[in-house]
Amino acid sequence: MIALFYKKNPYTPFLLLIFAVVVKLPLFLAPVLPIQEKNQGLLFEYFTKWIIAQTSIAPLIFSLLSFLILFAQAIYLNYFFNRHRMTSRPTDLPGMAYLLGTSLLPTWSVWSAPLLINLLILFLLAHLFESYSLSDIRKPLFNRGLAIGLGLFIYPPSLWLALWFVFSLLIIRPVKIQEILIALLGLLTPIYFLLIGLFWTDQWGQLANYFIVPFAFPATVPPVWFGGLLFILFIPFLVGFYHVQDQVRKMLIQVRRGWTVFFMLLLIGFFIPLFSADPYTGWIILLIPLSAYHASFYYYTSFRIFPLLFFWISFLFVLLNQYTGSGGKVIFDP
Repeated sequence: MIALFYKKNPYTPFLLLIFAVVVKLPLFLAPVLPIQEKNQGLLFEYFTKWIIAQTSIAPLIFSLLSFLILFAQAIYLNYFFNRHRMTSRPTDLPGMAYLLGTSLLPTWSVWSAPLLINLLILFLLAHLFESYSLSDIRKPLFNRGLAIGLGLFIYPPSLWLALWFVFSLLIIRPVKIQEILIALLGLLTPIYFLLIGLFWTDQWGQLANYFIVPFAFPATVPPVWFGGLLFILFIPFLVGFYHVQDQVRKMLIQVRRGWTVFFMLLLIGFFIPLFSADPYTGWIILLIPLSAYHASFYYYTSFRIFPLLFFWISFLFVLLNQYTGSGGKVIFDP
């Protein structure tokens, strides 16, 4: 299976679609309505409730939307990886790793606010990597700040991405203080219009409800299942991280800085979901940087049986976890 995606070829989107259908089939076998959390953003909550009110087949629509978004993210991740030459040769392994990784937990495949935030992250990554060659980034910075501000109304903890974006921008290129202020202006613009709306509708007392972000540790899970999940996610990450460091001397300067941006996203992506009611769902944010390192693991490991074995272990874990419909509890609980 890894050999099909090892090199870039014109048939990859079709092969990736078949792979996506296999690992995401439970979305359509048992479609469910999304879980309504307390700290959902205004835009996400409104859109979700609107679809539920419009049709009786809302669960199927949400499953279809989730599948299309995940597949589009995988395709774009491949495009992004190859456009910026993150590996020595073009490969389509990042998209495969992303679809496989997001299938490890059932909540990473269903309709959720963090799933949409991954679109925002890909949008910001594209700007960060392209800003290296731009002479004037004031207008793009305002737009990216505006995008982060709108992300607050989809998934409030995503506001922390502003911190990652600023530090990543400083790594990618020299930035003037006025350019950072322009990005901050874009970030504050949606909040400004929200305040005006609350003032004119005499709902000023509701202001606190939009900006209260709870802090919660994840609930307990079956230790064997959780240990298996960590094993599948972080062993390839550690090996991929080693290969990236081993190849760093051969990389262009902007590619080296790009890998640093991915690593910073991994660090801050771990803490962002802790400011939500369901950290497990929010940790889908980690799958973008993890997929990049997993792709390096599959691509650079010279002992080919090792990544192949790891792929099939992960694939078996997905089958056991997803197709039981119980998040692994039936399998691993005593």
